[in-house]
Amino acid sequence: MTGKILADAEADARRTLDAADADCAAITARVEAELEAELEAMREACDRECQALILRARSSAQMVKRNAMLEARAAIMEEAYDKAEHNIRDLSGDAYLELLTKMLRTALKDRLESEADSLRLYGEDISPDAYEVVLSERDRDTYGDALPATFRRGLGAKFPQSALSKLVLASDTAAIDGGLILRCGPVEVNCALSMLLAEGRRETEVRVSHILFGAADRGDGDEA
Repeated sequence: MTGKILADAEADARRTLDAADADCAAITARVEAELEAELEAMREACDRECQALILRARSSAQMVKRNAMLEARAAIMEEAYDKAEHNIRDLSGDAYLELLTKMLRTALKDRLESEADSLRLYGEDISPDAYEVVLSERDRDTYGDALPATFRRGLGAKFPQSALSKLVLASDTAAIDGGLILRCGPVEVNCALSMLLAEGRRETEVRVSHILFGAADRGDGDEA
């Protein structure tokens, strides 16, 4: 009987995680499409700047061209990410609350997955007494009451009730610039905004660089 309960719970959890992964994929696709549209508008400016620098350094064209293009591309990349970060940090109201609920879904999903692995592999139940949502002081004042309830009504609907019943707003706050931390007993899942932005940049820089400069890079190779 215990084995069947565990198997059913694991199957339910996997279905929940699959649905969450699909949501994450849709969000990622939308963000990438928005970023591509913004980056396309900056490509011509980058090309003009590179050409002007090349003309002023004709005597050492190949080396100067390469260095200038690398510098210009780095500046454009920085501008693109700065703009994307600024847009995210400017979210407020329902849009920011939606972002927090998606962060909470990701954090809780990861933690429940770890707990399920521990139970399956080692027979050890490491689930905490409570899943505490820790916000910044500013966000707690504005969204603290709404976040758990909104999550339960929406994205949390497919999570196990045993986990949702232990989901609470922490009494303390965190020194973060936005986002949240999910405290699970002695373990914390860090979804602070600064950390997620840095992680997102590391994961997308190669793809963004190809979107901006793929054709130009192939041109450099032809000239070498």
